[in-house]
Amino acid sequence: MTATLEQTQSELLKLIDLAQRGEEVLITNHGRAIAKLTALPQPRTAADRQDWLAKLSRLREVTATGKATPTTEQILDDLRAE
Repeated sequence: MTATLEQTQSELLKLIDLAQRGEEVLITNHGRAIAKLTALPQPRTAADRQDWLAKLSRLREVTATGKATPTTEQILDDLRAE
């Protein structure tokens, strides 16, 4: 949506509501774009993180090659032992 500076001043709450719903509001002054009103991304919840970890686990199972490589801890232990 595009709004003039005058509209923005008189309808700010409405424009903020539109931005919170995901719409981008372009603010113009004398026909030139001067600002953009957008919503901030919402922080991820613990449930989102759990979903992401479950997807990652499934992806690892599907793409596993069966090859075993040393872990970072094993490599560091070997280097320290030398």
